[in-house]
Amino acid sequence: MVQSASGEIADALIVRLREITAGTFLTRGRVQQLKACAEAFELTGIVFDQDFSPVQVRNLTDEIGVRIIGRSELILDIFARRARTHEGKLQVELAQLQYLLPRLIGKGFVLSRLGGGIGTRGPGETKLEMDRRRIAARIAHLRHELNALRRHRDTQRKRRVRSQVLTIALIGYTNAGKSTLLRTLTQAEVHVADQLFATLDPTARKTILPDGRLAVFTDTVGFIHRLPPALLDAFKATLEEICYADLLLHVVDASSPLFEREVATTEQILADLGAGQKPILRVYNKIDRGLSEAAAERLRSSEEEAVAISALYKVGILDLLNAITRITSPNRQRIRLSIPYERCDLLGQLYAKATVEKIAYENAAIEVEAIADLQGLGSAFSPYVVREQSKPTSSE
Repeated sequence: MVQSASGEIADALIVRLREITAGTFLTRGRVQQLKACAEAFELTGIVFDQDFSPVQVRNLTDEIGVRIIGRSELILDIFARRARTHEGKLQVELAQLQYLLPRLIGKGFVLSRLGGGIGTRGPGETKLEMDRRRIAARIAHLRHELNALRRHRDTQRKRRVRSQVLTIALIGYTNAGKSTLLRTLTQAEVHVADQLFATLDPTARKTILPDGRLAVFTDTVGFIHRLPPALLDAFKATLEEICYADLLLHVVDASSPLFEREVATTEQILADLGAGQKPILRVYNKIDRGLSEAAAERLRSSEEEAVAISALYKVGILDLLNAITRITSPNRQRIRLSIPYERCDLLGQLYAKATVEKIAYENAAIEVEAIADLQGLGSAFSPYVVREQSKPTSSE
């Protein structure tokens, strides 16, 4: 993650602690060891895969003499670099302020000052208190803006529901290849980069499935092990798209040596979002790099619905589209309808709910062949169904 934040790694150290020291988290000996490393390598900062209390950060900074960066602070810095849209910047700023607020440290009455005007004489208000109030006000303002964006997204979502457009969300661990897959599926220009959190903003693109239905694919922010709670809270407006999707494509890096942990992390975050029971299709990506032992074992033994692909080299994409079609339309079949001209108003509904393959305007009625779910069409169409045929194959 340090490279993703444009940092240069001078050295790495694994520290095993028997007990945590309250003031500095690390033991005195470890602190001196890090101080010696900082002087030897002329470091400007030390990054820890751990979050500290404000007091611990201050004490470590005083002892070692360089900036101390915790895990959450590093992730927030990466998010700030990746944010491109207005919504993404708002979400990142909210997460940063929520992280900063409890970590503000003042210096007591040294920062006290007199206020101006009548009724303000006395010790006054500390700078720390003013900073906290400003940040709290800014957080409230950001929440208000994000809620407005959420309402706008709700309106868009309701429009898609009314038109019965299939929505599919791409989820998974960061850098698993979700944006590459979105670009491959929809032939759309989508920002793709081999780096952590390349996508922060929800990106929606549409395509036609093998059975002729329109589907909207939505890319989402990548997950990570021990995702800071502030990020999960700030990005709820984006992540709630997952909860309303008809199908989740869980994209996993099948070549990753940390395959099991990445899968478990994604599943846990889905549960935290309340989307653990959504229909999921597991997509084993990057098979061009070879399967990890854990991924190969899962593919051999698992009874779950899964597809192995290479989004970059477009391997297995047709299998993936066929699997999506099969999961999202188990009751669709080819039917023939004879609709009288006085009920031609049904044609609009038919085009919205079914895949019309052939239509002929005969003298007596409108003859239509379509692929549809009869139950989904509704009772208005029942009198005009002439023939039900077998279910269409996935390649049709």
